[in-house]
Amino acid sequence: MGNIIYFVLFVLGLILIIKGSDWFIDAVIWIANVFNIPYIIIGATIVSICTTLPETFVSLTASVKGETDVAFGNAIGSIAVNTGFIMAILLLFAKPIIEDKKDYTKNGVFLISLMILVMIIGFTMGEINRWIGIGLLCLLILYLLNNVLSAKKLMRLNADNTPSDEQKHVTFTKKDASRYAVKFIIGISFVVLGSNLLVDNGIQIAEILGVPSILIAVTFTALGTSLPELVTTITSIRKKASNLGVGNIIGADILNIIQVVSVSSLITPIPLAHDPCILNVQLPFTLGIVTLAVLFGTFSKTGFKRWQGLALVLSYSIFVALNMLRENTPILGPIFFGM
Repeated sequence: MGNIIYFVLFVLGLILIIKGSDWFIDAVIWIANVFNIPYIIIGATIVSICTTLPETFVSLTASVKGETDVAFGNAIGSIAVNTGFIMAILLLFAKPIIEDKKDYTKNGVFLISLMILVMIIGFTMGEINRWIGIGLLCLLILYLLNNVLSAKKLMRLNADNTPSDEQKHVTFTKKDASRYAVKFIIGISFVVLGSNLLVDNGIQIAEILGVPSILIAVTFTALGTSLPELVTTITSIRKKASNLGVGNIIGADILNIIQVVSVSSLITPIPLAHDPCILNVQLPFTLGIVTLAVLFGTFSKTGFKRWQGLALVLSYSIFVALNMLRENTPILGPIFFGM
């Protein structure tokens, strides 16, 4: 019975992170509205960063505690969950159409390039050190700058994308300032507390189950921190706005590398070569899932097909099985862990 408390606290951590992120994003968007920043610019910068807040704080907390496997496993696991599970749900239960295929392909190629870069770094240097982390952080700045320029271009092409009357009339009042200041403080506090609970109890659960902590991070922790994306996807399907979800998933995957991994590596260098599962399974299989999603989107002339969703789910299922069973996985286990 004593061990159950770790599972309870793990779930509590997830709840705090999700609710805290929600309140924090509300406060940040209110601040942006007060300064009359167009919604499209807010979405291209502030919301992009904030939606990856759960993964960022969990990995950052893990790095501070010296649990680099948890930090990296959470980031790479979130990419696998986002693409192999959440995007698959979109493809299975809706037929999203990519409105800007050029932009989707460009971001997809950028994501694939980032993952290949991380793999090369892993095989050649064995770790993501602080200098590489700084380089990834510079890519984050360039990525957000490109988002802003693209948003401004879209605003010029379509006058309907200018700020709405409702946004223009958001004014600063002491009552609102107090309310959103409380939401901001409580939101950040919840995220920090939840991240600590998630990391500490995730490690304890790994010890109870007798498995590596990276296994918990790449599966359960990653799924937990991706719950906001999952809820957003389900909501978009219900509201018949599934086209919004596909591009956002690729964007979230990019940020899991240039934001989550970069910030974590600045605290503590992240080793990649010490566990064969990272370079032999997690990175190549996640790269494969992402490549499938990018190819499906790039070459789909009339929208995604349900069989493509099934292909993504199958790929993600193999990814999870290899992580759970490791060298005991039938057929594939000895191949990847015997190398």
